[in-house]
Amino acid sequence: MTKWLSALMGLAMSATLIGAPAPDSKRLALAKDYIADEQWTRAITELRAVSDDAKDANRDEALFWLAHSEHQVGDQTSALEAIGRLERLFPRSRWVRPARSLRVEIAQRLRRDDVLWVMAVPPPPPAPPPPTTTAPPAAARAPRARPPMPGTPPPTTVAPPPPAPGAVWAAAPEAATPWPGTPPALGRTRMLPPSPAPDGLLPPTPYGFDSDLQIEALVGLLDTHSERVIPLLREIALDDKNPTEARRAVFALAQSSRPEARSTVVEAAKRGPELVRIAAIRELGRFPEPVFTTTLLGIARGESDASVRDTAIVTLGRTGARVQLRGLYTQLPPVSRFAVLTALFNAKDDDELIRIATNERDQRLRTRARQQLRLLATPKAIKFLTENP
Repeated sequence: MTKWLSALMGLAMSATLIGAPAPDSKRLALAKDYIADEQWTRAITELRAVSDDAKDANRDEALFWLAHSEHQVGDQTSALEAIGRLERLFPRSRWVRPARSLRVEIAQRLRRDDVLWVMAVPPPPPAPPPPTTTAPPAAARAPRARPPMPGTPPPTTVAPPPPAPGAVWAAAPEAATPWPGTPPALGRTRMLPPSPAPDGLLPPTPYGFDSDLQIEALVGLLDTHSERVIPLLREIALDDKNPTEARRAVFALAQSSRPEARSTVVEAAKRGPELVRIAAIRELGRFPEPVFTTTLLGIARGESDASVRDTAIVTLGRTGARVQLRGLYTQLPPVSRFAVLTALFNAKDDDELIRIATNERDQRLRTRARQQLRLLATPKAIKFLTENP
């Protein structure tokens, strides 16, 4: 199961506890217990009974968990049928959104890139109506053909040769249509899905474009079509008008090892809304190359926004940048030194924490350093705390 779907499963499970429209029936509660124990077959039996009961107030929820359980046992056809029933019977249910995410997961598992592209690229805007033209007056129309001169032989026409036995006349190839939103240099022939889609993988029509599903579909295409997907994710990640979508795009780009994907994460860390920058900085801490540690250090030193600066500091600790953090402790204003202490703890730098706990003049910082040493519980830390109670 992908990270996207795992997150949605958690949200869906929490939704059953917060603001549920009706209490679970005994069958639905039992089915959820089976799901928690991964007893999918037993869960399916209970969920089918709930979804078929017109009197049950939670049929929509049962249909979602039914699709999820059938997906887990590999019965994708039944899972898609359950999603389709949920969309038809309860189009405004809160369970439709996670169900459509499950459809993306199924398309990924089946390697149906044609379906993922339909969800990943916004539909083109409707074509403008053709201009209305007025028929020209009779006098302006094409002149009549002149009659042939007397004695002129009639024109001869040559019939095409008959085709050879077994030959088939081929139609002229159509011009390639690039995907909407694809840069000109990356234009490819659009892979149209089956129409209509009898397999249930395509969402019903009419179907409003969903930006969340777009990013999930792009993630499913990232490994096999990175040259086309990364520019699309980059456009979303650097869009300062939609920080929520930009954060998700940054996370998706961070899963790729391609240089152009990681350079976009660096760019997002340096500019854009605060929440997007913080998300990008955290992802930089997962990259092993030293150049990204240098980027984090530059942000920690020069950033005026305290939240962004402290995030860069703490992330440096996850990279193990002990030498850089020791320098930052004296260079940064006191307000950011607590973040440096957290970073030193993440880097397991007990030597520097002992030095701060011994020499720091600020009692609050000395106390915090001792707390970090107590949590580390390394031999050096235990020895220091025992000798300096």
